[in-house]
Amino acid sequence: MTAGRTATTPPPAAQTYRAAAGVRIGTETGDRIEVGAVAQEVLALHLERTGRPAPPERNIAVRHWIPAGARKTRRRLFVRVDVGGVPVGVAKVPLAAQDPKLTHEFTVLTGLPAAFPLARPGPLGRLGAGFAMTYLDGVDLPAVGQLTAGPEEFWHVMRPVVDGVAALHLTTAAGAPHLTPEQAAAQYVRRPWTGAEHADNALRRALLAPTHGDLGPWNVRYEPGRGTVRLLDFEDYKPLGIAAVDVLNLLVTSGLLVFPDYREHGFDWLYDRVFESDHWFCGALARGLAHYAAATGQRTADVADLTPLMCQWLIERITAEGRDTSGMFYRTFADRYLSGRPAWVRSADA
Repeated sequence: MTAGRTATTPPPAAQTYRAAAGVRIGTETGDRIEVGAVAQEVLALHLERTGRPAPPERNIAVRHWIPAGARKTRRRLFVRVDVGGVPVGVAKVPLAAQDPKLTHEFTVLTGLPAAFPLARPGPLGRLGAGFAMTYLDGVDLPAVGQLTAGPEEFWHVMRPVVDGVAALHLTTAAGAPHLTPEQAAAQYVRRPWTGAEHADNALRRALLAPTHGDLGPWNVRYEPGRGTVRLLDFEDYKPLGIAAVDVLNLLVTSGLLVFPDYREHGFDWLYDRVFESDHWFCGALARGLAHYAAATGQRTADVADLTPLMCQWLIERITAEGRDTSGMFYRTFADRYLSGRPAWVRSADA
């Protein structure tokens, strides 16, 4: 997986309000977006929400960025506004003529109940085809050094995240549809059944719950010291989905951070390290899945056996964005897992 700038990791340099007014960003349709105008709208929404007076221009700073990555279409411009050194809002603006996921995300953020178990951006208002939201404090989870330091350090960081995901999966979303596991899986992939007995049986027993849908580590904001967990990017949220997809994406994908040498050795090598080795991460993965399964009333093996579904979902989602998945681990991991379960999963199933 290529690492890209996330929605909360802007470039370090900030511009003055006046300087931002002269910056124009080209869209995929040939139009141009004025960063200063977007910043002005974000500030106006913030002031409307808080009832505060307009700050002097010298106290306003603007940052803008387009996330780096392999996405060829439906790219987004992010504009962050700070007042007195404090972030007060972030705009997410589509650069494509059609970007329905942003409408979906704004609708989701607007409709999440106050009792939602994890902190997330608060919607400030629509900005054309995009929207503005509050800023999330913390650091991106992959930037937390403890995550790759060893098994206890990894679990110290990851446990509150896993607990938060479990709490989400124990809630019920208002207005959620009534679906069978097959119907829920069909929201993710075209062909839910794989023909592999272990994967198909796990789907039949799958927990259905509200799901984030794209819970890679880069969509988690973490506050070191306090262990506070906040979630970004609700574009793929579903009021009823396959719960295991979230925790598998979170934990399995963390292997990319622990084994950065996968770029040299390949994805079969990475799979062996993640699922079949005596490296500490393999045990940490098993520990995390067992902890999550116990918290949500599932069997550890059933959660792990949905790894191929998680991988296929990400393949289909990323392909739909116009991106090539051949340089990502998903196909290799799905095929390897379907061909045979890891030894520790078989033991958990005993």
